[in-house]
Amino acid sequence: MDTVLQLDHFAVDGSQSPNGNPGVIIRVLLTISGTAPQHAARPPIGLSFVIDRSGSMGGERIEAARSAAARAVERLHPDDVVSVVAFDDLIETVAIPDRRARHQQLAAMLQQIDARGSTNLSGGWLRGREHMQHALGMIGNLPGSSRRILLLTDGHANAGITEVSTLVELARAARSLGITTTTVGIGEGYDDALLRAMADAGGGNAWYIERPDQSQDVLAEELGNLLSICAQGVVVQLSLEDAVAVVVVHSDWSTSHSAPGTAVFDLGDLYAAEPKPLLLELFVPQDRLARHALHRAAIATVQVSADVLTASGSVERRITRLPIASSLEGQRHLEPDVEFAILLARAAKARETAARHQREGKADEATLVMRTAEADLINSALAIHPQFGANLAAQAADMAALAEKYAQRTYSEMDAKYQLQRTYNQRRGKKAYDELLQRKPPE
Repeated sequence: MDTVLQLDHFAVDGSQSPNGNPGVIIRVLLTISGTAPQHAARPPIGLSFVIDRSGSMGGERIEAARSAAARAVERLHPDDVVSVVAFDDLIETVAIPDRRARHQQLAAMLQQIDARGSTNLSGGWLRGREHMQHALGMIGNLPGSSRRILLLTDGHANAGITEVSTLVELARAARSLGITTTTVGIGEGYDDALLRAMADAGGGNAWYIERPDQSQDVLAEELGNLLSICAQGVVVQLSLEDAVAVVVVHSDWSTSHSAPGTAVFDLGDLYAAEPKPLLLELFVPQDRLARHALHRAAIATVQVSADVLTASGSVERRITRLPIASSLEGQRHLEPDVEFAILLARAAKARETAARHQREGKADEATLVMRTAEADLINSALAIHPQFGANLAAQAADMAALAEKYAQRTYSEMDAKYQLQRTYNQRRGKKAYDELLQRKPPE
């Protein structure tokens, strides 16, 4: 597990600071990455596909879900445990939890799932949890093993348990038992807030399939993560020195505060193909600058802890402590990597704000937010940077297209879901998936 800490800073006057006093903003980018251990055999995993078969899933949606699940199953090892649950107002076990090697007809069984009825999401998820509890006896609790519920739906929970808080707490409780939850929303009708909350509480991922042809790539990305775990239970603890304050946290991890001046971020599991970022801004007041600059003293400390998988197949507890220290020389010092991350974070915030305006019927406000964000990207000093310019240009073009939709009143709910998913991707460091989701410019 590798940790890289990058910093830059700029001075602010009282009008720009969080407490009305002059000082310095220090921007912090922590990137945690790893490599999957290359031992002979990985531990088996458990995976339960929980597939919505309600009436709205008819046609190409149910076909996409069936085909994507079948392709994902093909990548499993013979010793992995897999099950399939289909739900509408009734719950059906399509395939009991068993070794992949013994599920010879699983692809054919998936193809028999058809669309009908309402959406008893809780019932389907609970059956998947039951299957993954059973899987523990088959795969054991080995280092690097995992059991996951993969929930695919295009709707709202309108049968069974429908209270959002209850569903979220069920996912959280399952995680404490070693069963994680990943959610996949399909089309424009699903409850994105519910699915993201369940995935967050359940320690998994939240995905969005805008077009049926994206389904196989999304499930391949999810399964690829599960098969390339580098470390489990990654936690970052931020400890601030006196008078230092957090201005903003741009990343979106579950956060708790164990003591004054301390924040704990739960980053979940670390995958080889998906580094975990933590991006935040700190404020140091003017009267503290001299001491920090003179001694290059730390203004804060980050501690990264995780259970890291080793080449022998065991787990090693590792703790890395990094001081956040800078000479704070000059009024302004910008690092390109940090500036790029900040630009993407601001773009993500703009997407979230525009989506909220859209859902409130405020198209003019959404248009202005998108056009302002587009201009910020185009006018950035990194716009012509050989490493970052193309990405910023693609982001700006995407925002321009959305601004035009808002201006012309041609937007749909899918635009809001698209915006919110790209915000989620950026805050979680899902670069590969974000590139997959990004809409292609018109010919």
